[in-house]
Amino acid sequence: MKEKIVLIDGHSILNRAFYGLPNLTNSEGLHTNAVYGFLNILFKILEEEKPQYLTVAFDLHAPTFRHEMYAEYKGTRKPMPEELREQVPLMKQVLEAMGVKIAEQEGYEADDILGTLARRGEREGRDVTIVSGDRDLLQLATDTILVRIPKTRMGKTVIEDYHTAEVLEKYQVTPPQIIDLKALMGDTSDNIPGIPGVGEKTATKIIAEYGSVENAHEHLEEIKPKKAMESLRDHYDLAELSKKLATIDTDSPIDWDYESARIGSLYTPEAYDIFRRLDFKNLLTRFDSQKAESLKGPEVKLLEEFQEAEEACRRAAAARRAGICILPEQGQIAGLAVSLSAEDTFYIPAGGFLTPDYLKTVAERIMQRCRRSAPRVEGPDEVRESAAAGRVL
Repeated sequence: MKEKIVLIDGHSILNRAFYGLPNLTNSEGLHTNAVYGFLNILFKILEEEKPQYLTVAFDLHAPTFRHEMYAEYKGTRKPMPEELREQVPLMKQVLEAMGVKIAEQEGYEADDILGTLARRGEREGRDVTIVSGDRDLLQLATDTILVRIPKTRMGKTVIEDYHTAEVLEKYQVTPPQIIDLKALMGDTSDNIPGIPGVGEKTATKIIAEYGSVENAHEHLEEIKPKKAMESLRDHYDLAELSKKLATIDTDSPIDWDYESARIGSLYTPEAYDIFRRLDFKNLLTRFDSQKAESLKGPEVKLLEEFQEAEEACRRAAAARRAGICILPEQGQIAGLAVSLSAEDTFYIPAGGFLTPDYLKTVAERIMQRCRRSAPRVEGPDEVRESAAAGRVL
């Protein structure tokens, strides 16, 4: 089974959570709705995807290489609301407390980081899932790279999934051709100009027929309607610029490795303290279930047949470390429990050929083997316990 990495577009999901939930504050008056919504989306994704690796990419508040190409890039965007802005460092603090890898790179956008890590994971034989509210990321979809776009409907999060086939079905173009669509129609959210007079419907028709902006330009006289042909002829330089702006850099110089992105226990003491401070009472129950899981003892196998018990005892007597516990009852041995590991623990009740004397002999053999690991005797004469035990039952 392939390993999987989940890559999350930090600002995009935080923004979507902010506008998808009503205003929430904690007892200190700190705005928390974006962080709370982000975490709910994160947990939903992790439960569904079950990845081995996780990274959240964020934009930096600094110009990128796209601004060097086109100074007006993203120039029409409204400032981030202060209630959302204050939650960005808080979100990072929460992720760091959970041990989640955060990726940022000066001069590049989160999209470029996601694209670089996605292509790398694909090349190295891993399944990749990208989570973003930005449809620009659809250009990265393949048969092994899944793009998931969360949407909030009636207060509930629903997620649209896109591999190559789903992109083609919905947009009538392949994932890489999403870039060519943007080159013609532009993108008002990023202030990518496109070419005048060409909207989504015309752009889709042209790219579906000619495959790319470059090929459409080579067949300029065939382009219909005439208005689109004239616009592509007169503003081809804008189409070329727009295509460069819309193209995600999948070879950005990000310092990242798999080990730093490996998912450990997200429910750390540090995360618990932050969740409690933020009044995320519903999410605190996750820590309780995690704690309960960690406190589970080993699964104990009951051995009542002599042959089966004898085989297990031979295995225990040959082990270098073993935990044993003798259950006494009225001066006799009523049963013997042995733990070689969490996956290999058994209990033998006295009865039939499994006499108290037999169980005593077995216990002594195990004790002799483990004696170098500081055995000790405590309680009744018949009750002996190895201090070398990995677990006392």
